[in-house]
Amino acid sequence: MAIPTTELVIFDTTEEVRNDRSILSPAFEIVSKSDGIQMPAYVGTQIENPARGYVFMNWDSLAHHQAMLESPSYATLLEALKPAYGGWSKMYHVIFNAHPIAFQQPVTEVLLLTVENADHRTEVFDILTKISDSTEKMLVFGPALEDENVIIVVGGWQSVEAHWEMVANPEPKAALEQLYTLANKDHLFHSTLTSFHGEVAVVC
Repeated sequence: MAIPTTELVIFDTTEEVRNDRSILSPAFEIVSKSDGIQMPAYVGTQIENPARGYVFMNWDSLAHHQAMLESPSYATLLEALKPAYGGWSKMYHVIFNAHPIAFQQPVTEVLLLTVENADHRTEVFDILTKISDSTEKMLVFGPALEDENVIIVVGGWQSVEAHWEMVANPEPKAALEQLYTLANKDHLFHSTLTSFHGEVAVVC
């Protein structure tokens, strides 16, 4: 199966969705009927700050997602999302270097990098490729389709503590120190995601 185009939405959450993610079931039931969607969709609140949330959805292509945004059902979808939406959101699309299996792990790391000097992109990708390979693609990355200098990284972990323990080891620590001299670390947080298969929400 081809690697999908992944939609990432970072948004301000409401207290209602922080208490009960299942309120999003009607919205994802609408999305599940879209052409080109690869269910499940994944939703989570940030562990460090639950007032911020994440949505990940995989599409056959960016064009499929754009078609949904232009479809008559989009207005209904926006209405269904209102109970969860706290007033701010940012959307990205990315094609990762491998299938994003991190969404299915107990904890998902979300890292956003910005490469200020385009000449550094190749070295940034080389470092991330080595880290991705060392985790057997549990950590994947790719440039945002909206801006190739924004790099989106997701990693799967057993816990937040397991992430910090791994990156404290000499080899990954040195690689990350080099990475952060080449790219700005704009966002590094964690979430426990709930998967939506349509009508049913499942805590991963």
